[in-house]
Formats: sequence, C-alpha cells, structure tokens
Amino acid sequence: MVAEAKPKTNLDMFTMVVLRRRIEAIIREMTNALFRSGRSGVLNTAMDFSCSLTDASFRSVSVALGLPVHVGAVHLIPEAISTKFGKNVAPGDCFANNSGYLGNTHCADFTLCAPVFYEGQLMFYSIARAHLGDMGFPQPTTYNPRARDVYEEGLMLPCVRIQRDYEDVPEVIDICRANIRVPDQFYGDYLATLSAVRTGERRLAELCGKYGVDVIKSFLDEFQQYAERMAVDAIRKLPAGTVSREMRYDSEIAEYPDGIPVRATVTVDPKDARVIVDLTENVDNLPLGINMTESTVLASCMTAVLNVLGADIPRSSGAFSRIEVRMREGSAIGKPKFPAATSAATTNLCHALTPHIQSMFAELADGLGTAYGTIGMPASCPVVSGKDSRHDGKPFVNQVIMGYWGGPALSGHDGWLTYGSGASQGILWQSSVEVTEQQQPIIVEKLEIRQDSGGAGTWEGAPGASCVFRARNDAVRFMVNSASRKFPPPGVRGGLPGASMTVTKQRADGRREELPISVDVTLEPGERLISEACGGGGYGDPLARDPEQVRRGVAEGRISRERADTIYGVVLSGDGFGIAVDKAATETRRSATRQARAR
Repeated sequence: MVAEAKPKTNLDMFTMVVLRRRIEAIIREMTNALFRSGRSGVLNTAMDFSCSLTDASFRSVSVALGLPVHVGAVHLIPEAISTKFGKNVAPGDCFANNSGYLGNTHCADFTLCAPVFYEGQLMFYSIARAHLGDMGFPQPTTYNPRARDVYEEGLMLPCVRIQRDYEDVPEVIDICRANIRVPDQFYGDYLATLSAVRTGERRLAELCGKYGVDVIKSFLDEFQQYAERMAVDAIRKLPAGTVSREMRYDSEIAEYPDGIPVRATVTVDPKDARVIVDLTENVDNLPLGINMTESTVLASCMTAVLNVLGADIPRSSGAFSRIEVRMREGSAIGKPKFPAATSAATTNLCHALTPHIQSMFAELADGLGTAYGTIGMPASCPVVSGKDSRHDGKPFVNQVIMGYWGGPALSGHDGWLTYGSGASQGILWQSSVEVTEQQQPIIVEKLEIRQDSGGAGTWEGAPGASCVFRARNDAVRFMVNSASRKFPPPGVRGGLPGASMTVTKQRADGRREELPISVDVTLEPGERLISEACGGGGYGDPLARDPEQVRRGVAEGRISRERADTIYGVVLSGDGFGIAVDKAATETRRSATRQARAR
C-alpha cells in the first residue's frame, strides 16, 4: 500500500497557488529572454529550447512549459554537477553540459545550469537547454544518425564550469569557438542561453527574499507531496493489467533487415498506485547515432504516462515518483554504454518510444492511450548549411522546423496538426516561410497538407506536410534523419497507420531520385528537395467515424473522395462546397463491409 505523505507544515492554499504560479512565471520569463536574444533561427523562430529549474534536492518543480524531451529528466543535470564538483560550487558559477553520458539529452542540446544561492544557502538550480544549429560535428548538422561511435559526433562538454564569479572561463569559450563552424552564432546563442539562466537565478533569489527560506522550502516539500497524491489518485482509477508490445523502426543497417524492434512492457498497479515501464528487453547499442540516452528514455516514459494520467497532474518530481522505469546499460533504448553514439537521441527511436508506451494503454481499455505520431524528421525539418552569396559568401548552419505535423489520434479527438512527435508535442513553433528564406539562400516553393496522410480511424491521425525546397543561387547541403518508410506510425484499436514518409531530390532537368533514410544531399541552384511527411495513426474503426466528419475532410481537401468511399465507407454526392453525405447509401456500404470482414 501507498504511504500517505504528510506535509511538514500547513501553508495556506492561497500561498501554495501563488508560489506555484510564480515559479511558472519565472520559467516563462527565462523562456522569453532566450527567445528574444537567440542568434540562430532554430532558437529565434522555432523555439527549439527549454528552460526549467530544480530545487537543491534536484526535484523538478514544473516542466509543463518546455519540450517534453528536454525537461522530462532535467534533474539529471544538477545531479551531474553535484556528483562531479561536490561542494566546490559557488555563487556566480555556471556549468555547461552536452554529454549524453552525464545526464544530457544529446550533444546538440547545449545545456547551461547555474546554482541559485540565497544568503549563502543553495536553494535552486536554474537551467536552460538550447538546441544549437552547429555543435562541431564532422558534418554540418546537429544530428548524425549514421555515426558509429561518439568520436564521429560533435564537440563534447562533459559538465564543465563555463563561468566563475559571473565571468566566462575563457578557455572553454575558446574551445567552443575553435570547433564550431559559426563561432559568432554560437557565442550569441551561448549568451542568449546564459541570459535565461541568469534571469532565473535573479528571480528565484528575489522570491526567496520576499517569502523567506522557510516558506519556500515548505512549499517545495508540500507541492511535491501534492503532485504525488494527484498521481496516486489518477493511477488508482486506471484498470489493472500488464501489456507487452513490440513495434518496428526503419533500419538502415544489415543487422536488422526487418526493422529495429522497439519493445516495452507496461504494468499498471492501481492498488500500489504505480506504473512500471520495463524496457530491459530492447536490443544492444547500435552502430548508429540513434541510441537513446538515460535522459531521453526517462523523459519519454514520464511524458507518455503523464499524458495518460491527465492534464491536471503537475509535471513535477512528485508525480514522476509513481512511475518506475527499468532500463539496462548498453541498450539502444536505455543507458548508452561508452562509446555508443547518441547524437540523434531526441528523435528517431525517441519519436517511437513515447507513442509506443501511450499505445499500450489503449490495449488496457477503450478510451485510453493514443495512436502513434510522427516518427523521424521529415525533410521539411532539415539542417541546412553552405555559403550565402547574398552576404559575401558567409557560412551558415541552421535547422529549419517546418511542416513538423502528424499528431496521433486518441479517443474523442483527431490528431493535433502541429503536434510533431512525442518528443515535442506541439511545443515547437513552426519556422516562418518568409524568415526561413531570409536566413538561408533557399526558396520554399510549397508547404501544404499532404492529402490522405493521416491514419484513418473513428478518430483520424493528423496529416503530414507536403513541402518543396529549392536552392536559390548557391549550393545548399541538406541533412535529415528521417524514418517511417517501411514502418509508418501505426494506429490502435482498429485505426490505420499514417502514410509513409518519403524524401526525393529533383534535378534541374526534372529527373527524380528517392533518397535514403539518413539524408545527406547537396542541392545546386535550381534543384529541389521534395518532402512528403507521414501522418499520425488513427484510433478506432474507420467505419465508426461520423460521416459528416468524413464529408468535411473531403471538402477541405485533407482526404480524397476515394478514401471516403473505400476506407470510411461514406458515399458522397455533389462537388465542391455542395458535397453531401448519402446517408442511406453510406449505411448500406458500411453494413456490407462489416459483413465481408466477418466472413
């Protein structure tokens, strides 16, 4: 049985709510500081960064405002600082960490963490994690899914002090600038990330000054107990059971010709109010950069389970304590064993793991869980690099986040269009077409919904994007770690999978060449990169979908008339805005289809 946690003091509810919202406001102010001052486009247009904080005991207070993959296990960062530096931490320090072996997500996520002291007492850690456009990879990318080991990845900062007494440690900055293709862009992004950390530090110290250390400590304890009680209540409402499932992820290595298996077992124990996610049966580390890290595994599991438990549960360590994650070292979905490569740990297998766990709840009961969302990055989200003749041949590196759609269906709701993947869940902004064309010498010729790409179901997966890039007057290198070719995002409870993802190069003479999963292609002026993104999987039997919703999908162009007829069994009459459902013919068609299934 669960031991009921008793608060140490009794703060009034008004103070509890004020302090909770004040801490969220501090995180939001940190976010605004980074967003308004970030140098690279992936920060100042797509917001591919997250800000957070923990208390001195490494407990996350609120991770609701960041990308799930960034903040779901952010407590590992101050834990790494404490392990490495012990008591050798002082006011004015700031630590940089991008090591997947020391609690970070992947090496392109440049993470800064500053201890927050008040009257000589360590109270918090202020944290900002920014996905940089370049982190010193051998190739101009922020991922390398084909890396065979860590030595084929970017510059590593294994939890190092980057500021002392509020001044840069110049040797660390010099090493970064010497190993990154766009050193000025890096330093600008570093300062933006630092501004977020120092903003959090300043505001948290002010909070301690206003309310006093004792009140703040009482709040931190009582809030975690409250979050745990909320999680306990939610888990006790779930059906008991154990579900084991395996899905397949597209493989580009000979060892797994039929796809890389992703395995999980989820056990829900309402009596003990605990959810156990067992990942120990997964394959060993791969000779690829898609191996997950401890941080991304934990974040994926916490995100998936909390999504099922509901929006009212605080995203904090108290709630996380009711979720047990079992993983093993040396596994592709577990703790990596050095020197396994992990530069794509936030995408690819990570995109598969979160919805995989969510989908297992759908087997426990109708109405729970979700289908699968986007797995892999569509080519509309490339890392682009080259030299821009518009700016005297100045080199550029940036990641574009565009058309990152395809949310999974769930009971009662169609997929969320701009969901992206389980790692981002709608938090990432979509890059502006106009800003993208200003920042890089490319033209976005097309960006629209890809028809029939969402998985059919009673509730339909969100569609993916159809996007076309064209090189303007300079050669541009595009690198993408895509997936979902042979194994697109599955549906659940009778729902169908989303469409497969494809990436094609079109030469200036019109000839087309389909590109492999790990895309590394240079477009000469006039050549095009064509991205057809997958959609999310469907939830439930397509024949149970409301015919009016099908009609609306056809009228809006999201689905074809053929799909309405053959998949949904909906007979339509008329054209354009005059399309109508033939109710009698639809019922006859659906009845005949159900009878044919039963034979």
